[in-house]
Amino acid sequence: MKKAKILLFFLTALLLTGVLVFFCHASADSSAPALTETIPFEVTTAEDTVVTVEKPEYEDLSSRFLTMEKVVVEAFPESMVTALSNNFSRVYATLAEYFNYGVMYDIVYTIDEQTSAAYQTGGRNDLEKKIAMNASYFRTNRNDLGALTHELTHAMQSYKDSKYGAANSANGGSWLTEGVADFGRYTFDLSSFSLPNYSADQKYTDSYRVTARFFLWLNQNVDSTFLEQFNEGLKCEAYTAQLFVKITGKTVDELWQMYAESDHVIR
Repeated sequence: MKKAKILLFFLTALLLTGVLVFFCHASADSSAPALTETIPFEVTTAEDTVVTVEKPEYEDLSSRFLTMEKVVVEAFPESMVTALSNNFSRVYATLAEYFNYGVMYDIVYTIDEQTSAAYQTGGRNDLEKKIAMNASYFRTNRNDLGALTHELTHAMQSYKDSKYGAANSANGGSWLTEGVADFGRYTFDLSSFSLPNYSADQKYTDSYRVTARFFLWLNQNVDSTFLEQFNEGLKCEAYTAQLFVKITGKTVDELWQMYAESDHVIR
């Protein structure tokens, strides 16, 4: 029985690798994967009147793909644990389709009282990703579950060059991955998340929200498939600045200049 389980694991890992390799070699003209629609819902209070917008139905993906370690369950009240589960179920399929050809890894939530709100790291095998949360942060900021959508986007990236995770690396650095992750959070998370207005002292390498806003502007004003192509390019080959030229016909500096000289409006 043990040998059979080991064989099943390796066959599954091989299949996953084959899927990713297939998409990396697919034609550049192939259509982008269809997105899973994610509909926000909210409760609005006007004086004594409460208007509830119908909650969308969604599959309980957390029961299939999410494991919360015991330390997570012990760190938060039951309502927070439920919120973590629901947030995961609402955004995970959409992130997987947009950033990872629909392939969904097993995700493990754990606790690590470090300085940031959360971070993503590798799991026990190629089919698993782990996200460590700062429990103190989330106890104080219960409405910031979008930070986990950012980390779930990281889990879907799996870029070709491992240097993407290192700040200021020679091959592009973390501004790429963090900008894409904040793009994912802004575009697909259900909670409100703002991107900063353009200012002359910004650079596209500023990372996080600044880079995300630049990528969003490119999607809306240069090529509506820019981010999808950019994400796929990073999966298939080591980053060079030529990737911007390949997608848009312009260098990243030319694109940033266009952005700087525009009205900077994003929708």
